[in-house]
Amino acid sequence: DKPRANSAAAAALIAGAGSVRNSGGFGLDNTVTLDGVSLFQPRVGFNYTFDGKRPMQLRGGFGLFQGAAASVWLSNPYSNTGTATRIIGCGTGGFAACPTVGGTFSANPDAQPLLAGTPPAANVDFIQKDLGQPSVWKANLAFEHQLPWWGLVASAELLYTKTNTGIYYEHLNLGGSTRSSPDGRQMFWTDPGYNPACWSGTGGLITTGACVGNRARSLSNPNYNNVLLAAKTKQGGGNQATVSLQRPMMGGMSWSLAYTYTTSKEASPLTSSVANSNWTARAVFNPNEDVASNSNYLIRDRVNGSFMWEKALIGKYKTRVGFFAEGRRGKPYSWVYANDLNGDGQSGNDLMYIPRGVGSGEVVFAGDTATSKTNENAFWAIVDSTGIKTRGGVVKRNDSFNPWTNTLDMRVTQQLPGFIKEHKSVISLDIFNVANLLNKKWGRIDEIAFPSTRSFVSYAGIDSQGRYVYVLRNTGVTDFTTRQARLESQWQAQVTFRYEF
Repeated sequence: DKPRANSAAAAALIAGAGSVRNSGGFGLDNTVTLDGVSLFQPRVGFNYTFDGKRPMQLRGGFGLFQGAAASVWLSNPYSNTGTATRIIGCGTGGFAACPTVGGTFSANPDAQPLLAGTPPAANVDFIQKDLGQPSVWKANLAFEHQLPWWGLVASAELLYTKTNTGIYYEHLNLGGSTRSSPDGRQMFWTDPGYNPACWSGTGGLITTGACVGNRARSLSNPNYNNVLLAAKTKQGGGNQATVSLQRPMMGGMSWSLAYTYTTSKEASPLTSSVANSNWTARAVFNPNEDVASNSNYLIRDRVNGSFMWEKALIGKYKTRVGFFAEGRRGKPYSWVYANDLNGDGQSGNDLMYIPRGVGSGEVVFAGDTATSKTNENAFWAIVDSTGIKTRGGVVKRNDSFNPWTNTLDMRVTQQLPGFIKEHKSVISLDIFNVANLLNKKWGRIDEIAFPSTRSFVSYAGIDSQGRYVYVLRNTGVTDFTTRQARLESQWQAQVTFRYEF
């Protein structure tokens, strides 16, 4: 009925400072669930038909709607209580040597092996009290009118959405910030993490010699590992405007054309079933910020068109051929550092700072000298060629867009007789992305791979003047990849037979 209680995690936090790390707990009850939380969804709508020679109507509505129910995320606190599971091992990772007789596994729950060594730090997941299921306020207004030419119907619709209850994740075991960065973000490194001498030429940590103790999450509680809170947010929402023109089936032909412009913002894309992955897969300025930015799923511009032709070629049985086209702007992505800039223990999720311009001196490029600016010039060549717009500030999350994508689908349907007069059968051939069947380069979806982040530079400390030190990534700029995992960028065919009686 409830996750197993963790009294230690529920204890009050004892904040550390200097070289003393946090201790105690997190002051939260890990047995909290959504049990008993309700959602009342009021709605109102209207439809007004105008008097006139041609059909014309105005319709709209307003109300509260629950989104897809949070399900797997609610199981995380049951999985990670910090008390129910432990990791055992032997031979590696600081554990004692493996036993020569009997092994380490026992099917008897009352006779589990006890091995030497320190148990690993526990993971604990919490749900904020009264979190509630995700829900949004929605309002729409639409106008439709039949034009005086060829039966054309013109329409326009506006859709407004505002988050009522959303979910985002906070990591509770980062410890306090140990320094503020040159651009004002929270930093969590131990002292060596700020020393350029404690970073390699490829942006890797050096932890030997004078750099011993170079570690992320400087003040975190060593008794715990990842401690995540599923928290409530009201950040996010969007607007959508669509205009369309369509010709109903007349004389064996119909067509439609529409354009949609969308804005959509969210606090978290919630890309994973695991709490910690939801936290790590979000590009951020500060790791636990409750800030809305362009949604990972935003399609800002979309053009849709269709064409349908039909004719009775076999007696009274109709043959129908249809084409459905879509052109859309690619989904957004973020520019981030290739490694961990802020010391929160996660690489590849810190939004990049772009200086004001060439020679501004705001950033130090490792390897350059007063007479040689090879790395700085290479940096600006990448910035200019990739279309990064930001100057003298931190890029916004999901502020860049993947390339435009065009797809064309086709359906051919043939009516056939049934076994008796009143019956009818239909056979259909659907070809998804039919243009790719003609040319494998057509209908491709090229985009930045999950988690929709792109990078070409690594953090390498802060110099004595308080400036970031940048190391250009030796593998170059993260490139676009063609989506093939689910055959999105290839053609597919399906044949369907239906018997109607």
